[in-house]
Amino acid sequence: MPPPDTSWTYFGAVALYLGVLAVPGGLIGVAAGLRGWALAGLAPLLTYAALGLAGPWLSVIGLKYNVGTAAACTLLLAAAAYGLRRLGLRRSWSAAEPDRPPVDWSRGAHLVVLGFVLVATALSVIVFLRGSAGTGAIFQRWDTVFHANGIRYIADTGDGGLFGMSTVNWYQPGAAQFYPNAYHLVGALVYSLSGATIPTVLNAITVPIAGIFALSMVTLVRQFGGRAVLAGSAALVAGAATTGAYESVSSGLLPYALCIVLTPLSAVAVQRFLARPAPDSGMVLALAAVGLLAVHSSALFGGILFSLPLLVQRWLTREGKVGRDLLRLLPVMVGAVVVAAPHVLGAIGVTSSGYPYTAWASGIEVSEALDELRQFRQILPTAQPWLSVLMVLGLLSVWTLRRLRWIGLSAVLLSAMFVLVACFGGLSWVISFSRPWWNDRYRLMALAAIPLCLLAAHGLAELQRWIAKGFSYWGWLRSRPRLAMRLGVSGAVVVLAVGGVLTNGFYAAANATAVGYAFNNGEPEDVGQPPVSVDELTAMYVLQKMGVGPNEKVLNDRIDGTAWLYAITGIRPVAGHYDAGVPPKDAAYLALHFRDYDTDPEVRAAVKRLDIHHVLLGWGAIQPGLMRAPGISNLDGLDFLRRDYVNPHAVIYTLVSVPAA
Repeated sequence: MPPPDTSWTYFGAVALYLGVLAVPGGLIGVAAGLRGWALAGLAPLLTYAALGLAGPWLSVIGLKYNVGTAAACTLLLAAAAYGLRRLGLRRSWSAAEPDRPPVDWSRGAHLVVLGFVLVATALSVIVFLRGSAGTGAIFQRWDTVFHANGIRYIADTGDGGLFGMSTVNWYQPGAAQFYPNAYHLVGALVYSLSGATIPTVLNAITVPIAGIFALSMVTLVRQFGGRAVLAGSAALVAGAATTGAYESVSSGLLPYALCIVLTPLSAVAVQRFLARPAPDSGMVLALAAVGLLAVHSSALFGGILFSLPLLVQRWLTREGKVGRDLLRLLPVMVGAVVVAAPHVLGAIGVTSSGYPYTAWASGIEVSEALDELRQFRQILPTAQPWLSVLMVLGLLSVWTLRRLRWIGLSAVLLSAMFVLVACFGGLSWVISFSRPWWNDRYRLMALAAIPLCLLAAHGLAELQRWIAKGFSYWGWLRSRPRLAMRLGVSGAVVVLAVGGVLTNGFYAAANATAVGYAFNNGEPEDVGQPPVSVDELTAMYVLQKMGVGPNEKVLNDRIDGTAWLYAITGIRPVAGHYDAGVPPKDAAYLALHFRDYDTDPEVRAAVKRLDIHHVLLGWGAIQPGLMRAPGISNLDGLDFLRRDYVNPHAVIYTLVSVPAA
């Protein structure tokens, strides 16, 4: 097997990913008048919007998606944003100066908050390196193979459409499945530009996930006039909370994890537009909505639910009027629907497709669900008690959040949704309303974690404020306000240092355990051999040297790691995903009857249609207890097959006789 990518390649791919996130969205943001933290925070979401629109629309007009066409689409959107801003300035709808948050921060405060974002990013990198036990590890969970194959497909074919990448597995005519692909379109650029392998690319676009979460949280706090201490605290909590950035990754829900860390930006875009309705702020809001939709279909619903309490607070405080706000938002949302028409039509089509929707129907006790919310954990046996304490402090002092008081209502709303799905997930009406999240309590927990993390950050910030205020009451300090301020800052540093010790490095070890589930396919003691082993990878590279034709498919089993064959080598497997829902008819028939090749003409016809010349079988299984399909079991000794390669966990056969074309 070729050596894995070096650490230089790994971290180079991470840096390239961060560059891809910053440049397209940054250009559009600058053209639309964004500056400061709003520009930095919204740039990743605008990038996903731009590239998430580029791929499907290029497919519609028959052009390939690549670095050049993606850049052209980005420049087109940037030009549109610039034109709308110039129109707004000419009509006096837009301010000539960039938007300024209601509370100023000092230069030092900006630098300190930036430092906390970098700390959260470093925590994210440490967690992933510890959880994966290296830079070249392969994600082992269910949907990760679909995402890996999807990135490779887009990069290899230039097909950025919303159905194309699913044809690695659902290749039967008319069977392709819709899937929002902004995550994969960005990954395809990183793959094309970096020269790294797909496993390295998949790692690279996941490693900084908590850093992106921290940046989103800081942007939210800054936009609503929060203190710099609150922003820095939010960044630290984002890097520490298991249920925020890490738990979705642990289940292999990689695009969903991305949509969770970008969700806070929905409120930023809404607030900017309602504070100053104009063409440029309206375009930013529309692109923010499109970006969430293009990353994951449920993300837009989550962003709406997260931001709804913001509107409620506006209306209750008479900062805005219901009818006026809704009328202003309506054309923006209509515009978003128009530009995202391929995504909207595809999502609607899913509800009427033949793909099975199976509800999880969770039924845990209400007390257990509330404990999981309070303890910031679901999959780990240990809680995160210090985050719990901070969250309680934040909840008790929620009124001091001022413009961010709506976070408390958001926490109640999203936590209630989690409890409903976790405890009453089998009820038909619960199944219906939670369909965007596949009736999955783990996804709803991640959504609820966003406001809960902000409350915990508020608790930490209030603790610092109480310490600083306490110093100011000392008689001999009243005449020395600068000294009192410095002592307050020092007290905050002490609080953070003690917190780092009490949380064992901001729960880095616990989070590494959670992330490790993604690389072990669960807890190591429960799963045995992971589905993608080193031996299977070795066999894939051996197969790559055997001259497999570009139109051939290699017969494999759906339960083992050979579903990764396309992502690793570019060779098409018969089963390109672990998912057995509505498999291609030929694939299903061969899984049951391939052993009857000599006597069953339908087997030979299926082999001919799929142009099969080789069989690749692994050993591990995606789920414990799954047995190999009967049609491809015990193939040794069959007269129509020749065993060309074998190692302890993989074997390659070649068909001796193949039906004439």
